[in-house]
Amino acid sequence: MYLAATTQNRLVHLVKEDEYKEYFESTTNGIIHLDREMRIKSLNREAERIGGVDHSAVIGKRAEIIFRKYGEQFLKIFDVSEYEDIKTANISLKINDQIIYLHIDALRLVDSLGDFNGMIVILQDVSAVRAAIKQIQTTQMLVSLGELAAGVAHHVRTPLTTISGYLQVMLGRIDDDKYTVRRDVLETLLGEVSYINDVVKELILFAKPPVQKEPGVDLNRLLEEALLLSFKELGGEKININKELAKNLPIITADKNLIKQAIMNIMQNAIESMDGEGVLSIKSWMNAELSMLVLAINDTGAGITPEILSRIFEPFYTTKLDRVGLGLPIANRIIAEHGGFVNISVGEKGGTKVHIYLPIVDDCTNRLAVVHQQILNLQ
Repeated sequence: MYLAATTQNRLVHLVKEDEYKEYFESTTNGIIHLDREMRIKSLNREAERIGGVDHSAVIGKRAEIIFRKYGEQFLKIFDVSEYEDIKTANISLKINDQIIYLHIDALRLVDSLGDFNGMIVILQDVSAVRAAIKQIQTTQMLVSLGELAAGVAHHVRTPLTTISGYLQVMLGRIDDDKYTVRRDVLETLLGEVSYINDVVKELILFAKPPVQKEPGVDLNRLLEEALLLSFKELGGEKININKELAKNLPIITADKNLIKQAIMNIMQNAIESMDGEGVLSIKSWMNAELSMLVLAINDTGAGITPEILSRIFEPFYTTKLDRVGLGLPIANRIIAEHGGFVNISVGEKGGTKVHIYLPIVDDCTNRLAVVHQQILNLQ
């Protein structure tokens, strides 16, 4: 007897049953062969292990009866009315007090006339892979936490040393609880305390931005305000500004203060990279296909090396000695909290180009990973 499986409207002929029995037993995947009545016709040793069943006890019995103890989610695999050719699922099962994670592919079988003739279910135990990935993620998280702690310690230790030194000198000069402090000393102490406070505030903003979304936010208006504030704070009289802001952009639901902060952080990097002279290009538009607003900020600065580009969103990573290194990480985190993302790359004619993507509606968040990958593939 010959069998055939249909996958994505393509007919794939299989060899005779007795010729693939050896493969059934040698493969590391579990395989269950069902007939047209959804009775178990055969299964290999790996399928027995995964399903917690015995070969002799299940042959000829309906799959929905044998596997009903594993719940509705697992039984949907055997419901051919839910798909045409092939169905893929990732589920977890509790077998003998142990949770296992499965990747499942179910293929409809047809005979030579194209009539339904059963099903092949391929079970792949990915528990070990999942555990390895989780361990890697945990290790990466611990490494990130260590780097974050080192960054905090570096930026706080210096001002604390200054404060401690001044206080020790002052303590040694106290006479009968009287001591006159010079104004410049107090100003230095207050400046160091203010610096520590700024580091802590930026760290909190990076760790958990206090997002308070409100409807009716005009992205173009936020862009204009951020542009005005950035140049007011940083100067840049010799920097030319090219603006192409699309009219009638949809309004969005967002925290306008945080979005403005994110834009200002990115603009600050762009302005500083040009050493006070160059061209800053600002453009906004709507990507209807992605249902997202896009804001592009391009500069004509020195650009970014591949090494820096790969670490640009790391907290406390900076090439400027007078910077904390949280500007871009905070901007990235704020945009992510709004369901969007930031993409940074090298400009075609040098400099740096930054694209900010913000969803028009909140349900775009669920498609973020896919959309982000699509954008990267297009570039």
